[in-house]
Amino acid sequence: TPPRLTDNQAFMHEYAEELVEGIVANGKCEVMSEVATRYVTRVIADLLGVPAEDRVIFEEQIADGQTVGSIENSDDPTAMDAVYFIAGYMARYLDERSKNPGDDLMSELATATYPDGSKPEMADLISLATFMFVAGQDTSAKLLGNALRYICDIPGLQQQIREDRDIVPWVIEEVLRLEGSTKATHRLAIHDTKIGDRDVPAGTQVMLGIAGVNRDPARWGEDANEFKLKRPNVRQHLAFGRGAHTCAGAPLARAEVTTMLNVMLDKTSDIRISEEHHGEVGARDYPYEPSFIIRGLDNLHVELTPA
Repeated sequence: TPPRLTDNQAFMHEYAEELVEGIVANGKCEVMSEVATRYVTRVIADLLGVPAEDRVIFEEQIADGQTVGSIENSDDPTAMDAVYFIAGYMARYLDERSKNPGDDLMSELATATYPDGSKPEMADLISLATFMFVAGQDTSAKLLGNALRYICDIPGLQQQIREDRDIVPWVIEEVLRLEGSTKATHRLAIHDTKIGDRDVPAGTQVMLGIAGVNRDPARWGEDANEFKLKRPNVRQHLAFGRGAHTCAGAPLARAEVTTMLNVMLDKTSDIRISEEHHGEVGARDYPYEPSFIIRGLDNLHVELTPA
């Protein structure tokens, strides 16, 4: 919610400055591991109320864990050992907050009641807190990496943004449309229906290709595969879902990426893609995580000139 984001804004900005000052001093960095994942993991941890001493442990577990929806491990593509590890910590935190509530999101969960006064099952709260933490860091990190790639690669775009920061939200929305962090999601047909001319019997699992929807020329025009600044109605993309299935963390993701991009622009006069790692303009080579669910760079090397 806006009030919760406002409370968290100071931490987001301060931590973004801390990270960016370090990479600018070094003149280069690998964005995904040194900035994006580290930044969003700390932000969601701060919001939920994860103790500072445990945050590094979580970062290590996530880094060592398997990519969500891995296409490299055909025997167990949805292995979630890191998630189960984190869930154990969430169970402890929620138990502690139920006895001694604080001013964080897990305290709100631990003390929440339904309208009839009954309390949620602890297992449900653990599942929710774990999902919020894991989903709240991975997709946002991917969005930051994807956005920075476009800002550096599209001729003139970085300078436009430096001259007019009001463009940043427009850039983020168009990147969400073109390179949304989630490629696909799934639904279960609860009654017989049709999708187009295909019969879908009740009980069928349906995979929704969000990436395809967001590039559909019937919806977005013949330039659907191109980056277009200030595209009309761009926020109608489905990168964050729609209706009852809208991502609860969408405002946080937008705030995180906007904050970090602005700090990076404040602290630099130029950000460039490393040709040593990704090749020359027009012949880039970007490694993406091998996943049928997540769309995000495995690494992104940049060089930075201080402001």
